[in-house]
Parts: sequence; structure tokens; C-alpha cells
Amino acid sequence: MRIVALVIGAVTAVLLLAGCVPQTATRSSSSAPATAATASPVAADAVGTDGAASSAMVTRVIDGDTFVITGGTEVRVLGIDSCEAPTVGGRKATRAAEDAILGQSVRLTAEPGVDRDRYDRQLRYVSYSGGDFAEMMVRADHTAIYTKGRNDASVSVQARLRSLDGNGRTCGGTTTTTRPQPAPVVGNPSPKPQPKPVATPKPAPRPVAAAPKPAPSVGAFKNCTEARAAGAAPLYRGGPGYAAKLDRDGDGVACE
Repeated sequence: MRIVALVIGAVTAVLLLAGCVPQTATRSSSSAPATAATASPVAADAVGTDGAASSAMVTRVIDGDTFVITGGTEVRVLGIDSCEAPTVGGRKATRAAEDAILGQSVRLTAEPGVDRDRYDRQLRYVSYSGGDFAEMMVRADHTAIYTKGRNDASVSVQARLRSLDGNGRTCGGTTTTTRPQPAPVVGNPSPKPQPKPVATPKPAPRPVAAAPKPAPSVGAFKNCTEARAAGAAPLYRGGPGYAAKLDRDGDGVACE
């Protein structure tokens, strides 16, 4: 009987040990995911309204530092100032911008606390397939770092652009088409005899048509987007629709 008791005790011990191991392993494996989830939570998106970035297609280039994206929104590049479009340097800047981004997708990034200027244009940092757009433009003599007023770019961006802007900007005069002038007369040649005038009968007077009524004056536009939509841009000082608030650099040409 003693031998039987020992055998039964041994079997019971083995069965108890065999039942404990799976229960311990199960509790350990079930608690592991909870521990991992607690130790490594999913990080929240750090990009908010300020500093947000987006991509857009450039549909039209206005000048070296301003363009239009899909939907008609005008974008002004932060940190730089290109020559005005009608000048020699402005035409160079416009062509450089067209070659780089026209019809291309660009990445627009906002400066925290900065959204639009007084002309209702979005102020954005611009990246394109070739890199940073402002850094590319400021290296040329048609574009310089913005100094006409408050530069809304960050201090670090301004410092970077200033280090690349070694030549400022050279705009030149406004490009116009001039007619060739006649060659000067050498010496003092004798005047040619003029033919005697032939008397001709006076034609009967024609009825004078009433002068057309002057077109109503055009008031100042609310912004440059409205002026361009009306086909009136650019606006010149003293002309219809001009307002000092639309002339961002005070050169007498608004919405250029």
C-alpha cells in the first residue's frame, strides 16, 4: 500500500506541474501586447494650421515671385523680391520662374503666424523639383532678398537667402518698342521747290456726329485679383481703378 501511495503521489505531482506551465505562458503572452502599446503610443500629427504644407499645380506665372495655382489662388514667395514684370530684369525673372515651375507641382509651406499679405495673396515657402525656389531665384541678379517692408520669412530663412544674394538685383528700365529715327541731314542742302497748291473745290460740310458720352469712371478695385479678373491690370497712378493700397512698392504701377 505504501508503494501504491508513493506512485499516486508522484503522478499527481507531475500532472500539477504540467498544468501550471501553459497557464503562466498564456498570461505572459496576453499581457505583452498591452505593455508594448503602453510603451509605444502612436504619435499625433505635429503639423497644425501654422506651418502646414500642401502640394499644388502652378497654372500661371505673374512675375518672378508671384504665381497662380489651381483654383485661382495667388501665391507670393516668402523672403524674396523679384524685379517688376515690365522691366528688363522682371522679364528675366518671369522667364526663370516659368522654366522652373509653370505647369509643375510645387510644395507650399506656411510660416507659423503668417498667411496672406494685404493683396490677399498666400505667403508661402515654395519647393519644386529643383529644390528651394527662393534660393534658386535669389542667386540671379533679377531677384534679391525682400527689403521693402517687413520680411515675413523666418530669421533663419532670411539669413540663408542673404548669404546667397551676393549681387542684389538689377532691374533696368521698362521695356518699350521704339521706332527707328531718320538719319540726320548732313550739311545744308538747298530746299527743294514746292509745287504750287492747286485750288480744289471745298467739299460740302458733313454733319457733325455727337461726341460720345465719356465712359463712367472706374472706382478703385478691392484687390488685384478683382482687377485682373476685370482685365484692367496693371493699374497706373492717375488711371482708372488705381489705388495706393494696390501699389505694393509705391512705384506708380499697381497689380503688376
